[in-house]
Amino acid sequence: MKMNQPYGASTRLLLLVLAAAATSTHAALPLFDSLIDQINTSSEMQTAADSSSSTEEFQGSYLHVVDSVLITVIAWLVVVNTLEVNDFRHRLMATYDNAPTSNETSRRYTAALMAIQYGMFDAVIDWGLTYTVMYAIIGGLTWYNVDSSFLMVIWGFSLMCSALILAVAGLKIPEWLGFYRKSQLKTIRDTSGYAEMAVEELSADGGTIAAFRYQVRLGIGKHFSQFAWFLLPFYTNLKVWFYLLSILIGFVIGQLFIFIVFKCRQRFRQRRGLVALGASAVVALGSAAAFVRGVDIVNKGWNRAVGKSYVVLPICFFVWLAAITLFHGGKYYEQRKFAADKDETPLFATMHEGDGGAPITNDDDDGPSFEDALEDPLLDDTKPASRRDVMKKNNLDASGQGYFYQTAYFDRINLKQPSTTSLKSGTDDDGGNEKVTPREVYKEVAASEESEADMKWYHRVWRFLPFTALWGLAIVGTRDTCRCCARKGTAHKSEFQDMPCGKKTWFVFTKIIKVLVNLICFFIAIISVGDSHQSGVTRSKLPFVHSIYRGLNDGQVCAFDKRCGNIDTFDSMEDAHAANYSIAHCGKCAGCSTWQDLSVQWTTRKQAATLAQSCGIRYLFDQAGMAKCLARDMGWTSVCSEAWVHSVICAREQCNWIAIRTMITNKLGNFQMQQNDVTPATCNEAQCEQGNPGHFAKLSGASRRKMNIRSGIDRAPDQQCQIVDNYNGLIPRDAEGRYNDWGPFFKELCRRDLSPP
Repeated sequence: MKMNQPYGASTRLLLLVLAAAATSTHAALPLFDSLIDQINTSSEMQTAADSSSSTEEFQGSYLHVVDSVLITVIAWLVVVNTLEVNDFRHRLMATYDNAPTSNETSRRYTAALMAIQYGMFDAVIDWGLTYTVMYAIIGGLTWYNVDSSFLMVIWGFSLMCSALILAVAGLKIPEWLGFYRKSQLKTIRDTSGYAEMAVEELSADGGTIAAFRYQVRLGIGKHFSQFAWFLLPFYTNLKVWFYLLSILIGFVIGQLFIFIVFKCRQRFRQRRGLVALGASAVVALGSAAAFVRGVDIVNKGWNRAVGKSYVVLPICFFVWLAAITLFHGGKYYEQRKFAADKDETPLFATMHEGDGGAPITNDDDDGPSFEDALEDPLLDDTKPASRRDVMKKNNLDASGQGYFYQTAYFDRINLKQPSTTSLKSGTDDDGGNEKVTPREVYKEVAASEESEADMKWYHRVWRFLPFTALWGLAIVGTRDTCRCCARKGTAHKSEFQDMPCGKKTWFVFTKIIKVLVNLICFFIAIISVGDSHQSGVTRSKLPFVHSIYRGLNDGQVCAFDKRCGNIDTFDSMEDAHAANYSIAHCGKCAGCSTWQDLSVQWTTRKQAATLAQSCGIRYLFDQAGMAKCLARDMGWTSVCSEAWVHSVICAREQCNWIAIRTMITNKLGNFQMQQNDVTPATCNEAQCEQGNPGHFAKLSGASRRKMNIRSGIDRAPDQQCQIVDNYNGLIPRDAEGRYNDWGPFFKELCRRDLSPP
């Protein structure tokens, strides 16, 4: 028949392209972010093309749309959870196929199949709620006031992590397409390993359907748990509608990928290896493209202008491809040396057909045989009645079983039982099975195995809440992670101690990497929350502080009678002039209003913030050492040094997360006051100078702002002191007429011992 004819070359090529596109879409879809960004900022970029602020303009309008790593993770979870479900199904089928045929066996088999379905639903609900709660915490707390550069860095690393997941998927494609056997080393696991033990416990004395369902719940939940902490930083500033859209896109891509793999396994026989190689190559190219795009975006977020990006980015592309190729070589070596002696669970629960309608086989003498491995008696009417062929879709025969049923879904199923014995009642009843549903069988079997008469209501509620599975996975995960540290004689030592040396090394290495990655992601999420909070507080306080500085020219002033003479405070500029005093700075005289400190304000005007930051970092928790460092490196008097220590300590307490964020974005040394960018200098000004809560302005008295000195921090003209006197022509205004030039005045410094106390 026409439908059984081999596919032509064009059809093969089409399927190959579709298989590659399904996975490469993981890398292509996130570029929607870039498209939105470029549209929003094209006019701004054109305006700023000739200025040094072009990157800032690009960052200022960045919008966190769909998240690439969330899309990729969801797609990956669709694939591995399909494998997990089918692992339970096949092991269950293999166990009950060898069991004696009886009414009780059929009832428990039917109930166990429903337990797999319910366990899958339980896990999806558990982790759907868990992911959503985690998103609500991080996304809600970072809804506003997130730094645009920090978002760009997160966006770039999101693409780079997507590239890594794509690379792993590319390594697994030959196995998923049936070209590789599963390796005994299991360097990259796509199933939890819970199915074998769960089925053994179910078939043993005392095994219950409820316990089996719980094991399915844990097995599927384990895949979700691997990404719970990892995704936290990528929720930053992600709006709820884009969060849901990312999940939907990831789910669709995952299903599309499985469908294409399903069709490839069903149709290809002679060139299965070529198809696997081609698909892996295209996925590797998509992974490299996503990685390079991520590197480029991170570079923009770091505000690093790489003049030869046309050279750097191609190098990154080919280095990443070379690394993927190297791992593919290692995977091939692993397959040749450590492949399992017999075929393991196939991807899909059906009997696939090759190009000519025959069961799939491998023509190579040394390759695996797939004829037996790809049979599923659940769906094959040609097998003897002893097979447990009890679940069928409505209105479909065995040859009409479709993709969705063969992967993970158990909806709309009827019982098929040749015996006239009712599975529900256990008595002879012609047609009784037509009135029985699998759910009813499950409920009856579960109720007969476990009595809840004495169970408190809150125990029942607790059992169905996500916390039960989360706690169970936490215990299992902790035990699994610490297994290598178990001593002889403990219950959990055997598996690790029986591993070969190479596998032990890999086991320990992967556990360390997982722990470190989770800790880093958790820490970055905390940084994003703390930075968002402190940036919001800073923005709310800035108007009050700016209003004070706009009134600098009114009120008290600090004035001197002659060079190196007396320095006193006056209530107004007029009072100072009436006493024949010249204005040194706006505001009251205080700890830094000595001749020594006034000269230091001028001599360190370009690097004062950098020097203070250096001492603050080196002596972060040593105030005495910090004061000595400030006096030694900058030249402050002891009283003025204490005022600066107060400022640094205030910044440590009120601006710490902003400072850490600027380390990540390579802007720790940015002391500018930009309208839409909160830097440590902005935070320090808002929270540490005018009594909310820091009092640096009150303690120090003099400052570059109050002396109208041009510093490394560009401030608004109306927030500078404009009443400093040009004493004997030694403190003139600069060419712009904006700042005072104290250079001639301090050409000869006053002796330190003549400075007022």
